Amino acid sequence: MISLSLFVIGCGDKDEDALPKIDFENKIQLIELSKKVLGNEVVSAFGGFFDESPRKKIAVIVETDENIDWGIKFVLLEEVEGKLEKKYESRILAGSHKESFLDKIKFPSFDYELLYYNSQNYFMGTGGGESFSYIIDFGKKEVYYSHLIAEPRRAPSLFISKNVDKKEIKTFFTQIFKKDYPSLKIIDQDITLE
Repeated sequence: MISLSLFVIGCGDKDEDALPKIDFENKIQLIELSKKVLGNEVVSAFGGFFDESPRKKIAVIVETDENIDWGIKFVLLEEVEGKLEKKYESRILAGSHKESFLDKIKFPSFDYELLYYNSQNYFMGTGGGESFSYIIDFGKKEVYYSHLIAEPRRAPSLFISKNVDKKEIKTFFTQIFKKDYPSLKIIDQDITLE
């Protein structure tokens, strides 16, 4: 009887540590599993094919205020031998999960999904402001970036990061902002608002 009890207790410990079967369509489960690896700063998670491997992974957005840095990070988690492991983590980027738009996106020239983020009006005020957009390419470990600056005293300007080498991504960033700012001007140098 004692040996049976020890066996049951021993098996219980292993089950607690074991990763459950991941439902890559269940965002609640993905967030909960991601928090166990990355902590409570996880605000959203998506399951999908985010690189060229045939295995699904979890793309995570983390809102952080590490030391004096604050913003968002994008993390890719993969199941390896029954545990979730971090495969990629972006640097901290300007942005907030509040009032933002975040979803998976697929372009014809990519064999896998990317993650799209847009801060929308979170950094906009009555006198103008800025909007940040990112397309995360976990397969190439790249963050494609655009930054809209809208101020009353100048034409709306859009900076697109130099690493955007695919026309379809440039076009996507431009079209997103041209809807609201038809007189949008593309600029070569990013601007920091004070």
